[in-house]
Amino acid sequence: MWIVTFSGVLLLWLLFRLARVGRRESTLPPGPPTVPLLGNVNIFPKEFAFFKFTEWAREYGDLYSLKIGPDTTIVITSMKAVKELMEQQSSLTSNRPKSYMMDVTYEDHYAAMMNYNETWRLLRKSMHSILTPSGAVEHQPIQAAESTQLIYDLLHSPEELYTHIRRYSTSVITSIIFGKRFPQYDCPEVGGIFGALEVAAAVTEHGAHPPIDQLPFLNYIPERWASWKQQAKLCNKLLCRIYFHLLSLCEERIQRGEENGCFLEGVIENQEKYGLTRKMIGYLGGVLLDGGAHTTSAFLQSMILCLMAFPEAQKRAHEELDRVVGEGRAPRLDDFDNLPYCQALINEIHRFRPVAPLGMPHATSKEVRYRNYVLPRGTVVFVNIWGIYHDPDVYEDPETFNPGRYLQNEFGTKPGVDVSDFRNNIVFGNGRRMCPGMHLANTSLALNVMNLLWAFEFSPAIDPRTGEHIPVGLFNYEKGSFYAPAPFSCTIKPRSSARTQIIETEYAAARTVFEKFESREVAQTPTVGATELNAGMFT
Repeated sequence: MWIVTFSGVLLLWLLFRLARVGRRESTLPPGPPTVPLLGNVNIFPKEFAFFKFTEWAREYGDLYSLKIGPDTTIVITSMKAVKELMEQQSSLTSNRPKSYMMDVTYEDHYAAMMNYNETWRLLRKSMHSILTPSGAVEHQPIQAAESTQLIYDLLHSPEELYTHIRRYSTSVITSIIFGKRFPQYDCPEVGGIFGALEVAAAVTEHGAHPPIDQLPFLNYIPERWASWKQQAKLCNKLLCRIYFHLLSLCEERIQRGEENGCFLEGVIENQEKYGLTRKMIGYLGGVLLDGGAHTTSAFLQSMILCLMAFPEAQKRAHEELDRVVGEGRAPRLDDFDNLPYCQALINEIHRFRPVAPLGMPHATSKEVRYRNYVLPRGTVVFVNIWGIYHDPDVYEDPETFNPGRYLQNEFGTKPGVDVSDFRNNIVFGNGRRMCPGMHLANTSLALNVMNLLWAFEFSPAIDPRTGEHIPVGLFNYEKGSFYAPAPFSCTIKPRSSARTQIIETEYAAARTVFEKFESREVAQTPTVGATELNAGMFT
């Protein structure tokens, strides 16, 4: 009889424990209602998660929680919480959450998703030469030359705007990191890089796959029935093909004694000092390539969309450049300090269309106490950059693109808003996980904003059937972990014949800079077929 009684009590205890899985603990911030076992899995957005996260922030506040099975996620949607939790307690909030998709895709060698540990510190130390403003200065000549080619390409084939921008963003970062540039978009590597990055963005998007890490039993599903396992392995194959091809080119150039001062040459030279394996070096170059190629192109594409949709902003930028630079020469980097409206325009693009609206998730390394809440160890933390930058209590008419707001005050906020916790670079990360390429990125953005606006006028394309302007799709963006516009049409006109001539002259002069990044190569060029790419995308 006692066995029956014991079994009944045990069953009731197990049912009681199971019923509590997914329930929000009383020590957590509020959030959407949960259901047993799943928590909030059933309502977690599968694409463009930041839109739903922002909607929930308006209902539950700037700090709310979600339950993903037994695990906890919190979402931050205020500068104050970013400063107090992500900056002031960064020693506790600088880890990365466990991620099956990232671990398989990047073989646990991706510095951006590593936990804050000794390996991460070694990789971060090896990046030092491009972390600082002074270190980034060494690479300004190739950045300026590539920016010159961008406006040259747009002058001669403006209908290829989308691919010209992609070529630029890829070539400038591969030149800096691997010492190899790509003069045309149809170079096999460029298509392979963006093809692999698009697969990776789809595979790793928040909500795009089942909650594998929170519901471990999903790992027991055979690969033939688990599409996410197939996608992660394919993505790893595509990325490695690119990373280690480019690394091989760099190694072969060193062996031939044809060094050109790229970043990885210094890393390879100090490989033993840093304690790095070849695989670690390949992925180190890869993480910088991923961030530089995708984010810069997405920013510039968003900028052109905004210039078309809000022509008054373009007009003001033109007037400022005409006043400071004129049409007798092309802009130089040292002009940027004298162009406050162009600076404001960059800040407004970051605000209006952030490239990474949720950044990269953090995780707590220990229990964290904040306000009146207790966040367990391993809590996943999202900084909702989109929600912060589109808060109507902070920004006047946040859905309107208005660079002038940053001329009224440093942070573009409404009068009377307390800005003591604000900073303008949250798009580059927080705490100890700030983007290592931030200074390189800022230089690229400054050069291209000046050059593009000095050289051209951008306007909506004309529909040949109706003769009317094609509406600008301000929300026609690709799905994925980066927020990048889908391909769009645009009318691009040179602003004067004098500028046209200067562009031709500047491009001819840039050839001397390009030469050292165009050395002969031996390593086999990787190819990525359409079948492989399509197989990696979610259907």
